[in-house]
Amino acid sequence: MIRETEVPKVKNKFHYWTAFMFYTDVSVYRSTLVCSDHVLSVVGVGAASLAKLTFMVGGVEEEYTAAQELLTCMGANVVYCGQVGTGQAAKICNNMLLAIGMIGTAETMNLGIRLGLDPKLLAQILNMSSGRCWSSDSYNPVPGVMEGVPSGNNYQGGFGTTLMAKDLGLAQHTATNTKTPVPLGSLAHQIYRVMCARGYANKDFSSVFQFLREQEEEPEKKGD
Repeated sequence: MIRETEVPKVKNKFHYWTAFMFYTDVSVYRSTLVCSDHVLSVVGVGAASLAKLTFMVGGVEEEYTAAQELLTCMGANVVYCGQVGTGQAAKICNNMLLAIGMIGTAETMNLGIRLGLDPKLLAQILNMSSGRCWSSDSYNPVPGVMEGVPSGNNYQGGFGTTLMAKDLGLAQHTATNTKTPVPLGSLAHQIYRVMCARGYANKDFSSVFQFLREQEEEPEKKGD
């Protein structure tokens, strides 16, 4: 945690929060000095205590500059995105891509395992090839492939499936309002909503691998 003596002194007080709002509704917050969000580069309270969060900040640039030192107490990366609301926009885009990438990684790993490949070997190959992504090399969803990630702890901790479904819902809302086609984002939203209804709500979002494995078992059970 940040000790009081470590918090830098600033001349003015800042109204600051990391909650999400609909990007299209942010005009009511224009009077706020600084508005920011943290991205899922490293997850949770533990990441904040280690100062490893990434903050994407929207607001008046002068106020952002004054608050930057304070934000670095919790974040390894602090990025100014523009006016109020652009921080939320950046996070929406990041988390939609994160969900799509995680589902793709889970599908790929599952297919490789079904084809007889060792999951650790497959992950190694992916991570030295063009298929490499954050979900494959830093947050692999297959149990036993990596240590220190939720997949190695029955998908406990990390970033919850419910939260991912919520963020994807926000992405869908903004995509509809801006008339932006997001077919993969829409499909990812549907998958995570189904997961929430199937008992995965409190598990980490990488549990989509386990969910897919469960789906392949269902036809076999029905056949019995």
